Amino acid sequence: MLSVKRLVITLTAAQALGLMFGVVVLHNLENAAIDSLLRYGTEQSLSPLLKISTFIWMVGVFFGINWLVVNHILIPVDDQLQQKNEETLLAMNELVRTRDAIIFGLAKLAESRDPDTGQHLERISLYSVRLATALRKNPKFHSTVNGEFIRMIGISSVLHDIGKVGVSDSLLFKQGPLTTEERVQIQIHAKIGSECIHQIERRLGNSDFLAMARDIALNHHEWWNGRGYPNRIHKTDIPLAARIVAVADVYDALASRRIYKRAYSHEECVRMICNNSGKQFDPEVVQAFLTITTQFQDIADRFADRSRPDQLSSAEAEFLSQVVESATQASSSTPDGESLTTNGDQPSSSTIRASK
Repeated sequence: MLSVKRLVITLTAAQALGLMFGVVVLHNLENAAIDSLLRYGTEQSLSPLLKISTFIWMVGVFFGINWLVVNHILIPVDDQLQQKNEETLLAMNELVRTRDAIIFGLAKLAESRDPDTGQHLERISLYSVRLATALRKNPKFHSTVNGEFIRMIGISSVLHDIGKVGVSDSLLFKQGPLTTEERVQIQIHAKIGSECIHQIERRLGNSDFLAMARDIALNHHEWWNGRGYPNRIHKTDIPLAARIVAVADVYDALASRRIYKRAYSHEECVRMICNNSGKQFDPEVVQAFLTITTQFQDIADRFADRSRPDQLSSAEAEFLSQVVESATQASSSTPDGESLTTNGDQPSSSTIRASK
């Protein structure tokens, strides 16, 4: 509609300039030429000035019509379209907020089976967003890790362990070390989660958000050196979002106390992640992590298990209000959390074992 308005204005301006040019030429013609033109006009018409006056009248009518069209049709229509666009945008934003709240609620429901209380999902969401933001400063990832990528990983990351709904409680909450057979059964949760999200995709159609959530659920336990699970893929075959969430998830597992292990200090967590750069983790993701370790520590402190919501920083509160406000309010006391270390094992500096 704006292009139509510009076209009308351009044509009007052209007509006006043409009229002005005609007036200037008329006044500068030699008298003889004018007389000649008038005589010619008399021979051809009873009114030699009819054509000029008619042209002026037509231009006036044209200007009048243009004024009516622009001021009483185009501008009101533009205003209506703008209002409709604003209403549509508000509705879309509300749908996104509702979707995010439902997704977070479902993830919370899956996590509620874990007897360890905490705010694991909130921390994972914030860790992933901060880490993706830091990685974006790397020119190699600047175009890939754009604003939409960062926004999507903030909510899709909470579905990373949704597949645990298919794991029995006896295995999920076993306090002792897992046997080889039990570990294989636990590791199936990555494929279960991916398949659950894939079934949603089949019903709703292609979605960048669901594709990222599926990639994370399936691949966040894969290792950079190919020794992870479930498919033992390696390096950049692992989707970038999963490589980011892998670091966030392991940091949270190490920093959180579990019934079978103590919480490691921030310094210990950073050291273990650094020692596994190029082994378990993407080295470039680890480098980005090292630039924001204080932010990770701040999130861990502010979102500590059973922490109060009013302890959040303004930036964290704003982010959560956009992504998980409804779900957080509804389930602020719901148990959640997990560990990525082997149940009952102490992680070494050389290996951080994937958990149940």
